[in-house]
Amino acid sequence: MTARAAHDVLVVSSYKPLPARLLADDLLGRVRVITEPAFAGLYGGRAEVTCVPSIDDLSAVRDAALGLFADGPVDAVLTPAEAGIAASGLLRSHYGIQGIGYETANACSNKYVMKRTLAAAGVPVTAFRPAYRLADVPAAAADLGWPVVLKPTFGGGTFDVVELAGPRDFAAFAESPGARRLRASRTPLLVESLVEMEAEYHCDAVVHDGEVLFAAVSRYHGPVLRTLGGFVGSYPLPEDHRDQWAARTLLRRVLGAVGLRHGVAHVEMFRTAGGILVGELACRPPGGGLVDGLALQYGVDLWQAFLETSLGLAPTLRPRTAERIVVNSMLPARPGRITAITPAEKLAALPGVRQVTMTRRVGDLIDPDLYSTSHTGVVLFTVGSEDEVPLRLAELAQLYALDVAPVPGPGAVGGAGHGAREGSER
Repeated sequence: MTARAAHDVLVVSSYKPLPARLLADDLLGRVRVITEPAFAGLYGGRAEVTCVPSIDDLSAVRDAALGLFADGPVDAVLTPAEAGIAASGLLRSHYGIQGIGYETANACSNKYVMKRTLAAAGVPVTAFRPAYRLADVPAAAADLGWPVVLKPTFGGGTFDVVELAGPRDFAAFAESPGARRLRASRTPLLVESLVEMEAEYHCDAVVHDGEVLFAAVSRYHGPVLRTLGGFVGSYPLPEDHRDQWAARTLLRRVLGAVGLRHGVAHVEMFRTAGGILVGELACRPPGGGLVDGLALQYGVDLWQAFLETSLGLAPTLRPRTAERIVVNSMLPARPGRITAITPAEKLAALPGVRQVTMTRRVGDLIDPDLYSTSHTGVVLFTVGSEDEVPLRLAELAQLYALDVAPVPGPGAVGGAGHGAREGSER
């Protein structure tokens, strides 16, 4: 196949479809999708959709794919979000499709396997233990020492991630509605030591033939888990920042440990009093407005790089650095029906604003479950130095207003949240 030949692909995903601009790219020919029934309508007329009860059911996905492969060639399997990464890796390994195989895909999505793989390679991570049922959490936490962070082994966007101070805190949480999905989980849970962080970073990279062709280290405005419902976002670190070298060095160690030689990597890191630790990683672009912010800063489109590397092609990168720092900030959301919200043109009048993208409008329902990128819009603005970021965020917070009306009744705003999880990864 030539570099611009049309490739027939299979997309494996649920709540987050492949971006529409990629579906329209002339690199793609026939597009088939394996998804869950609730999300079949997300793909429009561009794709042929096959449904399975759950993307997490690897056997069901494998069996559905067999019929699709028999119906015509598949050049690549694409997965834009955590849900489906392990399944897509299984399909590539099982059916001999080029791309990221099951072992690497599982290490980039199964948080327990991820932490074991990184720790075995000497990459610094927080202490962790598996918990195969919710009832097993207290024993794992006692072994580690309270307080702890509890999370599902598969998931993204701080979905079902909770801090637990001690046994009483756990007991109250375990009986609460917030634990319903963890109580019913069919996959293991992960218990980690709670580590106080001085700064939280994400490192986004493009890899081809084992070489890191592009990497950017960015700092979140604050610890994401503790800023849910606030102005979550980030900005690229200045090149002379003290943590640039350490973060880039860790990035290469992480990629080597999981065997990721082609693709887009999103690696979470945080600085503690004892040094920088690796939190998690994923083999896909980040969510929210992070891709747009990095594109303005560096001229690199991570989604285009994701498409090209997924097809086995060398990414077309032309990185450059903007003179000013591009800051990404998501506008906070609150559960309920939106009755009033600051219009985009008013936000765009703030100093340094480059782009405002509103994702919610009056009348929309916001799900009661907030994620790391739950938002009503994204504002991208520029500053001359890192020191200016807090002031500009304060100005944005002062101008932005959101009014919502409560929606009574269980599940009235989306229930488990599946309908509002688009872009939930960070």
